Amino acid sequence: MAPLPNRVVAGYWTSWGAPIRLRDIPSHYNTVFLFSASPVGGAPGTTGAVQWTGPGNGRGAATHFTADLAELRRTRTVILTVGGAGANVDLSTRPRAQAFLDSIRRIYGDLGGFDGLDWNTYEGEQQPATDQMIWISRQLKSFYGQSFAITSPPAPWRPADVAHCRAMIDAGALDMVNPQYYDGPGLAAENYIVASVGEWVARMGDAGRVGVGFGLGRAADYSTLAAVSGAWRTLQATHPSLRGAYNWDLATDEGMGWPFANEVAPLVMTGAATATLPTTVPPIIPLPVPGLGGTRRVATVDTIADLAARCGIDDPRSVAAGSRQEDVGTSPRPDPPLP
Repeated sequence: MAPLPNRVVAGYWTSWGAPIRLRDIPSHYNTVFLFSASPVGGAPGTTGAVQWTGPGNGRGAATHFTADLAELRRTRTVILTVGGAGANVDLSTRPRAQAFLDSIRRIYGDLGGFDGLDWNTYEGEQQPATDQMIWISRQLKSFYGQSFAITSPPAPWRPADVAHCRAMIDAGALDMVNPQYYDGPGLAAENYIVASVGEWVARMGDAGRVGVGFGLGRAADYSTLAAVSGAWRTLQATHPSLRGAYNWDLATDEGMGWPFANEVAPLVMTGAATATLPTTVPPIIPLPVPGLGGTRRVATVDTIADLAARCGIDDPRSVAAGSRQEDVGTSPRPDPPLP
């Protein structure tokens, strides 16, 4: 099982039309999101189960999909996306969550494996089923190993998404959160991206858990190359341990001559050697979600048993406990865009 890279450069590979073959995705992308598994029976799903529909075959993507996926996974991380594009999934009950889990395991077997699950189930005013999503994520990690990546691209302005992602992190059920800055009024502006990512870093408790979801494109509400590059440079200077960035989507990047792969990706990889994912995230004192003003103090205390379990050591007496504190500052909150 390939772990999530220390510095993620990801792209969403869409299955419709005549997509590029997986083996031909530029090597600058070290992580690929397969978009996407959708609810059986249409949104929000009849039972909670989801299904994967193969790609179009204009360039052989369908014919060679299984072999290309296996080849891609030898050197890169491949994550299955669930939901998105109106395909929200109702996971409000444990039976629905169980049906969802069973269907993901079936897809895993059918495709020959993948390296993680991307929760892209934020549609309109749908509230995340946090308890069930935590349970599913933990089950997947128990089946496929702790390196099985759990990621999510929430709406950057929604308090419910902030609270949900923090709860997932605290439960050990979310490895990387990637707020998506495109396809909405004001989202793609460089200054908004910078300010909003700063807030997410503060709210999630560690920059190593946070990535940036860029939409580089020529359409309205998508970012220019200058805005993407400028935002990343500023964020990298302020939060050097940011986990990485993704681009929506690979087809658009290809149509523009691969500017994200060739120009943005090298910027993202700058300083990658220092970007690491902590094995735990410091818990913070709960705060009201709508406002991010004020100053928070973060504190953690690890017991000997905690450290031993985390490191795979049978005898807790062979390790020592530790604790640390740090202050988390604040950034001004920009006016949120219209939903």
